[in-house]
Amino acid sequence: MTTRARGAVVAALTVTGLVVPALLFVAQYPRWWVWIAQEQVPMTWFQSVALVLAGAVSLLAWFVSRTADVTPRSGFALLAVGFAALAFDERFAVHERVRDGVLAPRGVRLPLLTWIAPGDFLLVLVAACGLLLLPLVLRTIRVDRWARTLFGIGVALSLVAVGTDSIDPGSWSVGAERVQQSLEECIELWAGLSYLGAVTLRLMSLVTEHVTPAGIADPAPREGRAATANPAGSANPTPSEDAAGATGGSGAPAEESVR
Repeated sequence: MTTRARGAVVAALTVTGLVVPALLFVAQYPRWWVWIAQEQVPMTWFQSVALVLAGAVSLLAWFVSRTADVTPRSGFALLAVGFAALAFDERFAVHERVRDGVLAPRGVRLPLLTWIAPGDFLLVLVAACGLLLLPLVLRTIRVDRWARTLFGIGVALSLVAVGTDSIDPGSWSVGAERVQQSLEECIELWAGLSYLGAVTLRLMSLVTEHVTPAGIADPAPREGRAATANPAGSANPTPSEDAAGATGGSGAPAEESVR
């Protein structure tokens, strides 16, 4: 896979991450935050689409790795499940419903984390679980520097988004809360696009290394396959040798009698 192809993927995702918030901003201006900061609006739809695509690409990467017998590959399965769960939560606001309908009315908090509003700790727990599983995931993509870098950017953006989301919104003014929530949603979109880019680049590498036009390639090196196909000293001539013999070694067909 060429550097140009990788650059095209990164450029396309970067443009998407800039154009989507700009269009949503302009579409509702002067109430620019309506389609960005709130839940179940176009911004959350774009976020969920990015996560669904990342999960689908992760699943495809796991399939290619399994077929070509590439290890380790369990991280792709974890990513596929995790991205699908996050996309479902993003699209249907699951953790917000649990927070507002169950935890917040009962004043449920985490000990020592006094800056977090009641019930607003669910994403903190999800982030902690993700960090625990991070070593397993990194094993599958660390061989690809581009993918590793993009995935690291996604993790960093996710931590920033979770940290920002955990701050009690009651400590902000209305205007400041709109700006904060809008930036948080943009960061979540950028994180999803970073994850999508990481798994896409890793999948492209797997396809380049292990997939041929005829299907999944043999894990054996090319040199080994060539030696097996035409071992040294073989008594049986190859098709090309047969053809050379038929032409008398001159490249032209052997002269036949007209009789």
